[in-house]
Amino acid sequence: MIKIIYDDSCSFCRDVKSILSKFDLLDRFYWIPNQDYDSEKNNLGFDKEKLGKTIVAITPYKKVYFEYYACRYIMLQVPIFWPIVPLLYFPVISSFLGNIIYKIISRKRYCKAYEII
Repeated sequence: MIKIIYDDSCSFCRDVKSILSKFDLLDRFYWIPNQDYDSEKNNLGFDKEKLGKTIVAITPYKKVYFEYYACRYIMLQVPIFWPIVPLLYFPVISSFLGNIIYKIISRKRYCKAYEII
């Protein structure tokens, strides 16, 4: 099972979790609110401060992905995204643009415009 640590105090993050849970046909994800995750107990190289700023995916083999790479890994596990997943692995373009887009969305996730949509 893949552990996904997300910000449960963010309405955008809760909505993304809800949508992805519906598409998780293979039942691969175990969602953990960042407030409930004990990073000291698991000792995987990140702290509570990092958890409050990003999404984290932890594979069954204890490999940890953050930010864009976590999103890409999550999309790889959901069949509906499989047609576009190869685009997310193009070198330079995917990493460079993916990280920029992730950071823009991450910074603006609390904006009031989202609350209206």
